[in-house]
Amino acid sequence: MPERINKLNRKIDSSEVQGKNSFVLMQAPTMGDIQAIALPNTTDKNANMEYAMFLLGRLVKNWNWVDDNGDPLSKPSEEVIMNLPYAEIKFLIDALGLEALTNQKN
Repeated sequence: MPERINKLNRKIDSSEVQGKNSFVLMQAPTMGDIQAIALPNTTDKNANMEYAMFLLGRLVKNWNWVDDNGDPLSKPSEEVIMNLPYAEIKFLIDALGLEALTNQKN
């Protein structure tokens, strides 16, 4: 019996940015997600970043991440993600493969 290799929802170890036993639950972007949102002008870096942040807010479903004081972060949302340190945002973008989407050339 076949088994899907590229699962829609994945639990990803995030220990490299959040420490031991941390994880993030992510939904892989589907063609429906990509078609529902107009891709930005890929020469506009601000538009690309806004697009990536919107997708992260939509596709990061859950996590056990904490803030600088060790207090749990709120459930993932675009607003919460916007306030993460750059290293954590880059981790999320890399984990979803969004760099390929946001760096397309026309």
